[in-house]
Amino acid sequence: MLTFKQFNFLFFFTISFWGTLSSQNVSNDFMDRSPIKSAIITDYEYKDTIPSECGLIRLKNGKVVFMTRHEKKMTPFYIKAIETGYWDTRYESNIDYNSVFSDMVSMGANTAYVMIHWEEIEPSDNCFNFTFTDSIEKYARNNGIKINWVLFLHAQYNGVPLPDCTNSWTFHLDDRDSCNYTMQWAKQNGVVYKDIKTLVEKGGIRPLHVYGHKEIFYRIKRMLRELASHYRNSDTVIGVQLGNEEGFSFLDESDYNPVTAALYEEWKLKTNKTDYAQFKREAMNWWWKQFTTAFHEVDPYKMLSTNLDAGQAEAGDELRMDMTGTSTSFYEDGNLDVIGTMLYKQYGYKAIKGLDKRYDGGRYSYELPILVPSEIGIGRFNKNEDFNSFVMHTLERAAQGFGVYCYGEVRKEHADSLLARRTLMEMFANIEQNEDIIFGGLPGPGYVRCFSEYKKLKISHLNIDNRETLVMIYVPTFEVENEMNQTDIGNLKLFLHSKIDGKYEMKVYKSGKCIQKTALLLDKNKPVKIAVDDKFDSTPIFIKIKMK
Repeated sequence: MLTFKQFNFLFFFTISFWGTLSSQNVSNDFMDRSPIKSAIITDYEYKDTIPSECGLIRLKNGKVVFMTRHEKKMTPFYIKAIETGYWDTRYESNIDYNSVFSDMVSMGANTAYVMIHWEEIEPSDNCFNFTFTDSIEKYARNNGIKINWVLFLHAQYNGVPLPDCTNSWTFHLDDRDSCNYTMQWAKQNGVVYKDIKTLVEKGGIRPLHVYGHKEIFYRIKRMLRELASHYRNSDTVIGVQLGNEEGFSFLDESDYNPVTAALYEEWKLKTNKTDYAQFKREAMNWWWKQFTTAFHEVDPYKMLSTNLDAGQAEAGDELRMDMTGTSTSFYEDGNLDVIGTMLYKQYGYKAIKGLDKRYDGGRYSYELPILVPSEIGIGRFNKNEDFNSFVMHTLERAAQGFGVYCYGEVRKEHADSLLARRTLMEMFANIEQNEDIIFGGLPGPGYVRCFSEYKKLKISHLNIDNRETLVMIYVPTFEVENEMNQTDIGNLKLFLHSKIDGKYEMKVYKSGKCIQKTALLLDKNKPVKIAVDDKFDSTPIFIKIKMK
């Protein structure tokens, strides 16, 4: 009789073999009903049996978390990431990645989101070369930091993946009279740009692939299988972001490509629908389901995420939604494991509300996709109070981590004139001090609830089995009219209310340091007033309360 471990290994081997075999024979017919494969979630009691160095685990309280293997056992891993790539390290000569990753670790990060491009791992058709990514993996492993690839599928006219993206081989698989059918055609100022050279030189437009072009579609799936296979046994690579700010199009007037027009006609016949915006949404969902399935057929344990441009679609911007074929629903309908939304002041707060509306009822905690924002801006991209507020919004929703954009704003070589590096380090330190509850905790108070008389404060709770509560106190900047977002509280006093009699230990953290440690005797239904900070200046406060 097979043990569970033996069965799990045999099952994984079988589905990998047949998944790879069958995927080679799956029809490329647009919108066919190919089987969809998502990441595997393993129950906690079987976590150490999975044939991977990382994976999604369901805790006994039902929460879906992420773990990595350490000394042969799966252990909690809360993602604290800093993103680096084309605009701060990739194009620098003689960049020392040992120094980069060492610096990230010194700030408190445990993960680096590293930008790569499709053509950097497949420089020519069916010729895969992982030399660069393998070197990044080695440097990261040497510094004890994990890697999540940010995989660009499109080119950018300002230098991704090459200074001259018109040479990208994927755009020249199907040239007809110098018009690239593998590239979307865009209309700007009444002119339709049909070839990549004109698009870049005259339009300054981001060149996007036609994902429904059979040659592009097939090659993306092939590339993802190769990427999954190459890093399947890696103890350093933990996931992949499939695309960066991808969408059906990047202008409201596109795509005029004949391939896309044919796909639209095929969709109309198959669905009996005619709305072009609906066609975009269903096409994007189907393409990303196929991409995630291709990867998970080979590696069903690493997390797959994506993000949408600046969080505009999640914020409900109708023009952006119709343009890109995306919305808050895309993360689930596109079969992503992770909601990798971007949180910047312009759209971020609306994006949070949009995601809450779509994934309400605690779904962030119990179902896929889980929440791990890919980019919380810092430095020039968000004021420090907005950065703190976005992180606190993330924590109170029981997310499994977040990424910070970007390394160029906090690196040690730069003067910290905006105090971005200090703000980031203090937040990472606060999280590390309370990571046990942040990792496994569910939203809501346990036996102890904290409340305040100050209307400007937001007080949120996470708890583990009611006996451990983390109180998080901050100023939600988007709800405060004063641009400075300062309060007049000064000496911060709060009330604690306990559901049961008991002895508790309370620790108060601010700026990454424990500023108070107190033993409490709480009586049922008798609120106790406590002073936690004599100089409250809107800097987030964390209060850990544990029953003895």
